Amino acid sequence: MSYVCSVCGYKAIKPLGKCPNCGEWDTFVREGEFKGKRKFEVKKLKDVELGEGFRIDTGISILNSVLGGGIFKGSVILLGGKPGVGKSTLFLQIANNLGRMGYRVLFVSAEESVYQVRQRAERLKVDSDIDITEEANLDTVLENAGNYDVLFVDSIQAVYTEDISSPPGSISQVRFCADKLFKFAKERGVSILISGHITKSGIIAGPKTLEHTVDVVLYLEGDKGGMLRMLRAEKNRFGPTDEVGFFTMEERGLFPVEDPSLYFYKPPEVPKVGLSYTVMMKGNVPIVLEIQSLVHYSYYPMPTRHSVGYDPRRLAIILALLEKVLNFKFAKMDVYVNVGGGIKVDDPFADMAVCAAIISSAKNIPFDNLGLFVGEISLTGDFRAPVNLEVREREGQRLGFKRLYSPAGGKFLELVKVGSLRDLTIF
Repeated sequence: MSYVCSVCGYKAIKPLGKCPNCGEWDTFVREGEFKGKRKFEVKKLKDVELGEGFRIDTGISILNSVLGGGIFKGSVILLGGKPGVGKSTLFLQIANNLGRMGYRVLFVSAEESVYQVRQRAERLKVDSDIDITEEANLDTVLENAGNYDVLFVDSIQAVYTEDISSPPGSISQVRFCADKLFKFAKERGVSILISGHITKSGIIAGPKTLEHTVDVVLYLEGDKGGMLRMLRAEKNRFGPTDEVGFFTMEERGLFPVEDPSLYFYKPPEVPKVGLSYTVMMKGNVPIVLEIQSLVHYSYYPMPTRHSVGYDPRRLAIILALLEKVLNFKFAKMDVYVNVGGGIKVDDPFADMAVCAAIISSAKNIPFDNLGLFVGEISLTGDFRAPVNLEVREREGQRLGFKRLYSPAGGKFLELVKVGSLRDLTIF
């Protein structure tokens, strides 16, 4: 009989306290014996029938879209996010919807007591019958969960298995528990949704094999103090990974934002100084955003450079280009940039809108309130148009925009060609 390290696979003739290969403690388990022969089945792929109802409707249209059409039966879904972002709230809302549809649901609340969950349910107006347990022993849970259709585990860092002696939340425990849940889902056809906390670097805590094991990895993002939440798919074996969904966190739970552009974009009746508009892509969803800028004389030796929702490093590049190409002087000026709606811009093609807003504020001249600025700036001061410009144009046309400021385009909007920073100064 030999023993195997559950982290790196190192073998030893006896259990060791510390693995000599990876350095982890209390990771050695007894290597399982091969018990008998199993029947080896082979099928033609064309003969495999999915049948009807192989996906489960969550009752939340945006979540269904992110998942690729709903929860795939027998799949394992991992939802990651910061503490307090709304993972447990979303789970409880999904469980409530499934319970109303007649699915048998078991909610494993390993982090919170049933009384805490009940208090949240009262606030969310959850009225369906949901079976709930605060049992953290995963072996006990799986022994009694075979008759359920959907299993919620909140969270993977709080449950444990008795197969190893490591504490809950350790790398080996998280890995073993994920393997058990995955095998249980495939053998019993039970859909399992797992929540997991993320680290400071923004990845789900635990071994990287956790994300490789599950079928779907979702991230729920947003500031704890703000209302906006974004749900995106990092991995999806049953659908696309370019779908995103937006929610607002309110007193009664998470509510879908059906039209993100209308949420972030509030057009002024007349052009205003320091405002410009662009279309950002979040996955395959176009969103019209308002870029705000304030340039003001600084009374301090070191002028302020402050950016909310836009990368400060890209802002530094833009200010340097404006000084070199257009001869602006920001040495004694405070510069503030803000993205309306509280969303973070990770699309480089919003650069032109930032440049336009800063120029507008610096010159105290309003720009076009019916124009979209779309272009990525280079270190030479030239702009580049995105390949999916038509999608952005169509979204702008839908919201009533008339003109497109970009190096190319003009299929759905009137094109005002802007190839470099110098072209922006003539408007």
